[in-house]
Amino acid sequence: MRSIGAMTRTLAASLLLSVLLFSGVAMAQAGAEAGAEAEPNIIFLCCIGPFLLISLGFAAFGILWAVFYPIMFLYGVIFSERNLNKRMSELVLRERASIDHFGKDPLSTLKGSHIVGGIKETGLVYASVVFSPSHWQLMIAWINQLFGGRIDVIHRVISVGRAEAKQRLREQAQAAGWDDVLNVRIDTAEMTPASKPKGTKAVEVFAYGTGIKFG
Repeated sequence: MRSIGAMTRTLAASLLLSVLLFSGVAMAQAGAEAGAEAEPNIIFLCCIGPFLLISLGFAAFGILWAVFYPIMFLYGVIFSERNLNKRMSELVLRERASIDHFGKDPLSTLKGSHIVGGIKETGLVYASVVFSPSHWQLMIAWINQLFGGRIDVIHRVISVGRAEAKQRLREQAQAAGWDDVLNVRIDTAEMTPASKPKGTKAVEVFAYGTGIKFG
């Protein structure tokens, strides 16, 4: 809903600047036709020219935003859930491939006291991913907030983000040649633009653990 309000303000500012732009051009033409007053109007145009160019840029941006934002919103309505399900299906296949490589799930929250035998090498393993809901999903979450309860659409986005971060951790461990990753932890952080500190736009999921090689 904040995005709709921002779009309305942008369009209003664009229309105002467009009126100022065309007013300046009309005044310049009127001055040119006056003949004797042509020189003062040229000076006026030189002074107001940069402002007119900025106004034209804002007007063009407002027009593009008014055209493309509904298209992007409609794309989110149609494809956001489909893309989320597709990403989850791909994650399942990648997870199976990693488990087949290790012979088990290499990720563990255990600290290593259960290990019998020597450990040859240890090191830090980490991976991160940034996920963001679409504007359609944010609107559904806003409607859910009005009635209270669990916000399933946001929960699904974060769940896919956590699964992606864990899978990237498995792939990092496989690439580095670790046998196991112990003491795995997952942290999340909200990514909020400085212009709108009250609105969360994305979530970063950071997974890390201790990679070990058995002796």
